[in-house]
Amino acid sequence: MADHTFRLKNTPLGNLVVKFYQVEPYSEEAFAQVCVRDFWLTTAPGSGSTWSLAIYQGPVADNPVLPEAIAQLHARCPACNGLRIERAGG
Repeated sequence: MADHTFRLKNTPLGNLVVKFYQVEPYSEEAFAQVCVRDFWLTTAPGSGSTWSLAIYQGPVADNPVLPEAIAQLHARCPACNGLRIERAGG
């Protein structure tokens, strides 16, 4: 599961779910594995949770989506280096 999950409401992109992950050591492969594990846990039967297509998924430092808002959220989990942003509501 994500280390930190936030919801942003009424952004120019709609309502978003922002998930931060701490992946050590960071690599694209390691981050992909964490996201796959999160997908399986999130969508497990009976979980009641959904998984949406990512607007952005990758290193926090490379994020082009709502950079100011994401930077403020990232300050709450500065050790996190992976980021997934998706539209809320499945």
